[in-house]
Amino acid sequence: MAQLQEPLTGMPAQTPGGQIRGFASEARDISVVSPRVVAYNLAYLGLSWAAAIGALALFWAHPAWYTFALAFVVVSSRQQALLNCEHEAAHRKFLPNLRVNDLVGTYLCAAPVGSPFGAARTRHLCHHRLLGSLEDPDHDLHTGSDKQTRKGLVRYFLNGLVGGYAGMVLMGPRAPAAATKGGSAQRDLLSLVAVQALLAAGLTLAFDWWVYPALWLAPLATLTAFCHLVRSFVEHAITRSEAPAHGNRLITIDSNPLERGLVSPYFMNLHAEHHLVPSVPAPRLKELRRRLGERPDRPPLLVRSSYGGAIRRYLRALTRA
Repeated sequence: MAQLQEPLTGMPAQTPGGQIRGFASEARDISVVSPRVVAYNLAYLGLSWAAAIGALALFWAHPAWYTFALAFVVVSSRQQALLNCEHEAAHRKFLPNLRVNDLVGTYLCAAPVGSPFGAARTRHLCHHRLLGSLEDPDHDLHTGSDKQTRKGLVRYFLNGLVGGYAGMVLMGPRAPAAATKGGSAQRDLLSLVAVQALLAAGLTLAFDWWVYPALWLAPLATLTAFCHLVRSFVEHAITRSEAPAHGNRLITIDSNPLERGLVSPYFMNLHAEHHLVPSVPAPRLKELRRRLGERPDRPPLLVRSSYGGAIRRYLRALTRA
């Protein structure tokens, strides 16, 4: 039976982020963080916060198990959206002013969901540079001995759902040492403590003390971490049969509205396109996909129909042990 493949050795070196040579210049017009992109980004960020707070207010106004469950899921989906807004800010394409971009990325996107912005940015840029290699800091999120069997893969996702991997997912697996230089680690810690304290105080004043642990921290440590594991796995993992043609791990997922809301908000399902030209803002990845489709020199991409379908396919490809 086919098994998940470790990164291949002896493969040709990729350009940073798997980028097609010469294509970045052709995508320059859609790489600009224009006023329209800025408006879209700020509106998306504002609506994400509004949806999360609105779900909490709905539960508080109509307390019941089903409004609690709805608030739990909505908050989790918007936490995933904040992580993906942080991702855009880490690439310095959320806002054109870099100082404001980093401040928004740190205090309105990353710190509320437990992510240290400076370390996460360094780690993620390393991921782009080292995609497909054993040195990729996100390597353990999509391959490894614990994902070589059906039982192991199911156990991996279940552990994520019950909070077993919350620290690894949110604080970052094997963050590069460079991320701790220049006071970044201290700034990250201070931002996390300050923002979490403000969240706890704000939710206590608006509702009650237990709303913060029950409807912010609990979704973050369980469902949000689980969805992040699913997204990272599906967007990078390949089976042994796919390895010869797709060792570059360039994967995009067509997905569906439910998955895009919970697992891959903010166009993160267009992941191959992002890796090919990382400078293109998320709202323009659909246009990038169209342009890439017209290029005869485009590297091979894997297109999945959905995240759930991809997981089922991997499980069928693995041994039972």
